[in-house]
Amino acid sequence: PRPLTVRHSTSTSVSEMSRQMQEARQAMAENEEANMVMQALRGANTNENDFQDGDVRMQVVEMRAGEKGLPTTYQPEALAEYFGQRPGAVLSRVVQVATTSAGYLVGLAWDAARGRLVEAEVERAAQLRKTIVSLGPFFIKLGQALSIRPDILSPRAMVELQQLCDKVPSFPSDLAFATICDELGIASVSEAFSEITPEPVAAASLGQVYRATLRESGDIVAVKVQRPFVLETVSLDLYLFRQLGEFLRTFGPPALVERLDVVALLDEFASRFYGELDYVVECENGIRVKEDMKNLPRVLIPGNYPKWTTRRVHVAEW
Repeated sequence: PRPLTVRHSTSTSVSEMSRQMQEARQAMAENEEANMVMQALRGANTNENDFQDGDVRMQVVEMRAGEKGLPTTYQPEALAEYFGQRPGAVLSRVVQVATTSAGYLVGLAWDAARGRLVEAEVERAAQLRKTIVSLGPFFIKLGQALSIRPDILSPRAMVELQQLCDKVPSFPSDLAFATICDELGIASVSEAFSEITPEPVAAASLGQVYRATLRESGDIVAVKVQRPFVLETVSLDLYLFRQLGEFLRTFGPPALVERLDVVALLDEFASRFYGELDYVVECENGIRVKEDMKNLPRVLIPGNYPKWTTRRVHVAEW
């Protein structure tokens, strides 16, 4: 009968429309995730604020001996010997890392237990970024590396960690100026710079930058100052992760050990990381690049000032 035919047709039409709407929503979600991944890979998610996470304190390792006895190039055997004699510093850092990351890990486990991993993804990604910043330079570098790995992280997590490539909390300027004086062998920063901004104009995982004027020439320069206790903290973190890698190499699942050599990967990463800790190397590289590209009229490479550059202070053209 005709009425039955109408009802059946209407039901089919509504069902088909519902299916199409679901497919459209799914396509939109997939496109959004793809867009987020591409934005992260292009570095489009960096924040325009001068500094991020001003309420987050970056934790470092402060040892009585300071940098004394620590190698300034990556030498795993020397690090093992150095920290093998300092169990107190090792234990302190392990506790520091555990307590700092506990909040994120507990929250993640609670989300998983309630089946809310997807709903809480944005909140947990932001918490992960703040946790990484709190743990210091080594973890920030790992976060930066992960921020361009869509095969490991979700698009939302990539977007959040991309901000680690931009700016991180600064440290007090009085410490920075004290570092400048110690490194350059001067009593006051005014001996080297006729003007210098009272606060940094930018901050990154290893140091922060001030805009200054060289007293002897009047040149406008960028003065990069390394964070206090960076070498100690990075060295200890590398030592701990290498110990973990050695443990996994010996006792880890065979399938994992065959596919992934954590120690070899860490050694490759660490050797390059240590190069970033020495600003003299950065200055020399800058001079070499400027010389190599001097015949390219449309390429401008900032000049460097080796006279005012040390391992922890780098002065370059603004």
